[in-house]
Amino acid sequence: MSKKLVIASLLSIGVIAGCTTVAQGPKYNVYQIQTANGTKAYRAECHGALESVSACVEAAQRVCGDQPAYKLDTMERLRAANEDINDPRIVTFQCGAPQVATPVPAAEPVPQPAPEMPRQINLSGDANFATDSATLTPKATGTLDQFIQAGQNVTFKSVQVAGYTDSTGSAVHNQQLSERRAQAVLSYLKTHGLRSQSYAAQGFGVANPVASNATTAGRAQNRRVEIRVSTQQ
Repeated sequence: MSKKLVIASLLSIGVIAGCTTVAQGPKYNVYQIQTANGTKAYRAECHGALESVSACVEAAQRVCGDQPAYKLDTMERLRAANEDINDPRIVTFQCGAPQVATPVPAAEPVPQPAPEMPRQINLSGDANFATDSATLTPKATGTLDQFIQAGQNVTFKSVQVAGYTDSTGSAVHNQQLSERRAQAVLSYLKTHGLRSQSYAAQGFGVANPVASNATTAGRAQNRRVEIRVSTQQ
């Protein structure tokens, strides 16, 4: 019967190429091969129809010397029904303890710097309050929420809120409107978690304009609320 070979198991063995004979005898030949992961290994072929696995074991022991031989893979020939199916005729083995790949530690995530807490923000223009009103718009509360979020781990030394108006209307009316708007902003900051040792809100009416009240754009800039914070340092 011809000695055809079939693969019984495939573990970590790669394509065998450029085999080099390292030992041979009347019962076996041993070749040096290269595994898929680059480790040096050997393939022992046992000869003779009556040879058992002992011939391959003997070959492995001769090559490895004092080191233990670890089986990596086996191949079997087609055999008759009365033959031992556990008798491998080709053994691939490695001398010494198999190399275990050292796991690469996962890279530690780089901590992202916390957003810097602004020391002052301005709510200016008509988008933050309705005309002649101290009620905060969604745009204004969104801006304040971001400000509160940036300072969530900080207790400030002081928070000061200043309200201003343009020159339209009477001085008394503008003074009162600036005070109501400053108080509305401060109340929102306090009730939504901005921590400070002291709080203050003050209205300044038409004082301290940042632009000309002669233009629509300038008046919009002057209708504003400024928030200033100071830290413990």
